[in-house]
Amino acid sequence: MKIHVRYQDLSLSRRIALRVLAAFLATVAFLRVSTAIIHYQLFPHGPFRDVITKTGLHIHHLFWGILLLMITGFGALASRSERWHLRIAVIFGVALGLTLDEFALWLRLADVYWTHEGIESIQAVAVVAAILAAYGFGLPMWHALLRGAWRGVSGGTE
Repeated sequence: MKIHVRYQDLSLSRRIALRVLAAFLATVAFLRVSTAIIHYQLFPHGPFRDVITKTGLHIHHLFWGILLLMITGFGALASRSERWHLRIAVIFGVALGLTLDEFALWLRLADVYWTHEGIESIQAVAVVAAILAAYGFGLPMWHALLRGAWRGVSGGTE
């Protein structure tokens, strides 16, 4: 069972899923590295610092993720252009990464990023990445497996 599909031959929904997946994983990787640099103060005079207002309020990247999710949601609903949906998919992937990287924060309503409970964010990221990958990459495989199983059940006639 050999499956070879070019990106341009994929359906719009699968191309969107793959773009969301790529942007999502890149964002989560960047966030994990940059927050580790901040947390462990690897570059104390570098560009990575906590975002804190003059009043002492720490702004989590969850905030920016929710804001981008609202914007991309409206953009996707307002647009019918395939070209725009493919562009919005990348921004949506970034927003999804910003949001789910702090999943444990909004699940527990506490800043548990660097605690044992913070693993819940990694688990949420893994689940979403698996779903996006299964849809984006796995659809032809599932179709081929089902066709093969159907041929086996029906005796090779369709």
